[in-house]
Amino acid sequence: MYHIWADRNRVVTVKKLRNMKAYLSLPGSIGVFLAVFLWFISDTQGPKTLAETPAKLVQVSIVEAAPSAQPIYIEANGITLSRWPTAVSATVSGRVIALMEDMHPGRLVDTGNLLVSLQDTGYRAEVAAARARVAEARLRLEQVKSEQFVVNQAGTAKSSFGRFEPHVKAAQAQLRASTAELAAAQQQLADTQITAAFPAVIISEQVSPGQWINAGEQLFTLASSESLEIRVELSAADWRRLGALSEHQSADVYDPSGIRWQARLRYLSPVMDPVTRQRSVVLEVLNPYRGDAPLLPDQQVKVRFTGANIEQVVRAPASALTEDGRVWSVNAGKLHLEDIELLDEQAEFILFRYRHQPSRARSLVRYPLSSMLNGQDVAVLNTPRERT
Repeated sequence: MYHIWADRNRVVTVKKLRNMKAYLSLPGSIGVFLAVFLWFISDTQGPKTLAETPAKLVQVSIVEAAPSAQPIYIEANGITLSRWPTAVSATVSGRVIALMEDMHPGRLVDTGNLLVSLQDTGYRAEVAAARARVAEARLRLEQVKSEQFVVNQAGTAKSSFGRFEPHVKAAQAQLRASTAELAAAQQQLADTQITAAFPAVIISEQVSPGQWINAGEQLFTLASSESLEIRVELSAADWRRLGALSEHQSADVYDPSGIRWQARLRYLSPVMDPVTRQRSVVLEVLNPYRGDAPLLPDQQVKVRFTGANIEQVVRAPASALTEDGRVWSVNAGKLHLEDIELLDEQAEFILFRYRHQPSRARSLVRYPLSSMLNGQDVAVLNTPRERT
């Protein structure tokens, strides 16, 4: 009996467990069904919701830019060069007995200023001896002429030698030689006083008081103080933009300190540089060493030329230029990327010409973005439009 009762209890227990599993599985099935249903609803309605939401347009500020005739400015780098750099050397030997007062590099000197005096005792003696030889040659010539006169009066001489003709020629030649020696001696005496040949600035000095100087030894390096040259190399494109240069062409020169100098055209180089294949223009600045801030040679300067007026040039804010050298315009609410020929670029503005339809005015985007696309719809900010 006990076993029969136990088996019945086991059967009852199994039935209860099966009923409990059925009740427990029903909520889970309902949850899965609801999740699948909601996913299906969201998947079918999602694209429709996105399509119905309008995209937000990029807002841009524009500037009205109309082409006009504009002067073109060309900027280039130049190198300052000394005008007439001259090595002053001694032409005679001697000891230095005097130097110009307060002589030093950078000192300005005028034409004829005495720079160095050499001891001239020996040269004065040579001049005196040369004058004595000239006097003796003159005396000899007069003696020969007197003898020739006596012979000619007697009429007895039958040959040119008898008439003292070669004697006269020899005496005349001796006089000419003596006179030339005197001139050479006087020149050597004058060369003991070394003076400035033109208005100059002393670049360097290699002489001191009491020093023995040999002929040919360098004493100074001078350069003209009246002007300074500036050599500027321009590319073929710059030459086209600059146009024909006249003899009255001027340019602004800015030294490394930012000081402005006025320069004028000196000459155009007739050849191209063999390395850079560029042609040079040479300017000159007058009186560069005057004042407290002189323009010095052998330094790099910025040169700014003013070219001729060019038609169909647009002046726009510098911010309108993209990194790849183009500009964006807005037409009928759409962006258009414009190819341009950049003529000048400054900190505040740019000058350029459109490559396509250069005479048509455009509405330029003042602050272009790298994410802009050609043909993209944009919204123009409701602000007063700037005109250039």
